Amino acid sequence: MSISRSAVLVLLAGALTLGLTAACVAGRDPRPEAETLAPASSTSPTSSESGAEGPTSSVSTSPTSSAAGTSGADGPTTVDSTAGSTGSTATASTGPASTICDDVVGESFIPPTKCDGPSGNTSSEVPPNGLFSTSWFGCYFEDDGSIHEDPFDNCEFACGSQGLCPAGQDGPTCEANLRWFAADVDRYGCGGRIRVTNCDNGHAVVLVTLDRGPNCNSVEKACDAPVLDMSHDAMVYLFDGATYGGCEHQGVVVEQVDAATPLGPVRG
Repeated sequence: MSISRSAVLVLLAGALTLGLTAACVAGRDPRPEAETLAPASSTSPTSSESGAEGPTSSVSTSPTSSAAGTSGADGPTTVDSTAGSTGSTATASTGPASTICDDVVGESFIPPTKCDGPSGNTSSEVPPNGLFSTSWFGCYFEDDGSIHEDPFDNCEFACGSQGLCPAGQDGPTCEANLRWFAADVDRYGCGGRIRVTNCDNGHAVVLVTLDRGPNCNSVEKACDAPVLDMSHDAMVYLFDGATYGGCEHQGVVVEQVDAATPLGPVRG
């Protein structure tokens, strides 16, 4: 059956409207242009913020937006859940001690009490029990090798790549190749390393913090939980292929680890 071009355009416009409406219902905020931050070894960046903030995540289990062409894209790395980021290997250390999960049994999420980031859009407060709700952001490789570009994120790290991507590589390709990254630089610093554990299934992964977000007021306080905004690859690894938004309260335990810790899944 043939369909006229105008009908196709109407259908596409309707699908886009529904997609954006669903994202708003999930509480996801478009991420403004990311600012450049200086490297920081402390738990919060020292440079000023221009107001960039992280979104809550999509709640669909399979993002459907089309992959956009990226200049200079060098194709996907091999999709291997045991592999680390470009230029690194998966952690060889044993998994987290059982007390890490034992300590949060019966614990509740502790939302931030203050939004004290450089522009007031983020929080530097680390919850004392280390328990975060989860969301995801950024660009990643689809199964067909194309790059999925997050419509709510510009796929440019606020901190830059910290030397983890080749000089001159475009943002979407950098994020897709890097794979194991997170936001929360106001809690853990530009280039900080965190180990994230899903206590329900024992999966753990080490991520590098390179971006700012999520929004303290419209996301974390609205969801009544601190929220860790992580890469799509990290999300699907930790939750066996599923993806979640911050207000769905899918919890993980976050610990800061040594900056030299390799990125990727932790093998126990």
